[in-house]
Amino acid sequence: SLTPDQILSAQKANLETLFGLTSKAFEGVEKLVELNVTASRAALTE
Repeated sequence: SLTPDQILSAQKANLETLFGLTSKAFEGVEKLVELNVTASRAALTE
């Protein structure tokens, strides 16, 4: 069976993976927002 240390390290690794994916998702959303703002400004200035 797993020791408490093994369980903790597995949970920590899972959390780190989750946080990594979450920050990547936020970066993607930020890029989309930037592109939309840029496109909107370009459309307004035409």
